[in-house]
Amino acid sequence: MIYEIRLHGRGGQGAVLAGRLLGEALMNAGHYAQSYPEFGAERSGAPVTAFLRTSDLPIEVRSPISRPDIVVVIDPYLSVDRQVIDGLRDGGLVVANAALAPDKLRGVLGVPAGCRVATVNATKIALEVLGRNNPNTAVLGALAEVSKIVQLEFLMDAAKRAFPGRVGELNAQAIRRGAEEAVVA
Repeated sequence: MIYEIRLHGRGGQGAVLAGRLLGEALMNAGHYAQSYPEFGAERSGAPVTAFLRTSDLPIEVRSPISRPDIVVVIDPYLSVDRQVIDGLRDGGLVVANAALAPDKLRGVLGVPAGCRVATVNATKIALEVLGRNNPNTAVLGALAEVSKIVQLEFLMDAAKRAFPGRVGELNAQAIRRGAEEAVVA
């Protein structure tokens, strides 16, 4: 089965990098993965969408993802924009960087009853652990914990490879905290 994931963020928050890290973690776990971004003019703060497909079989599809199984929202302001859940499949999952409780976010976004919603205050985690507002790895930790799509250790290893040394260790900590602090409804 192919899982399709759409990630929403803004330039500078690491949405594209999050897709790449998740893809690498999935491949290291023995899955096939395909990750690619879609954005307009490259500038900090501009909306960015990244896509990821994963499967146990080779992936032949090469189109943008319009009917995601999972929606990941990295920017807390986008987490209240109903457009982020456009096309979400029945039984899908929304993982958002939000200080809201999952049930409250479900109502704000209009997430259908058959879908799960998870929230994590990834901005708070990023500021505490990394000392800067880069919430992408904390959101990935929440995604790994809630979806079980990849083991946390594979994701942490991918972050350590992407950011050698102390920065990698701190991002691995952010991933673990995101997993620990995710709340699901």
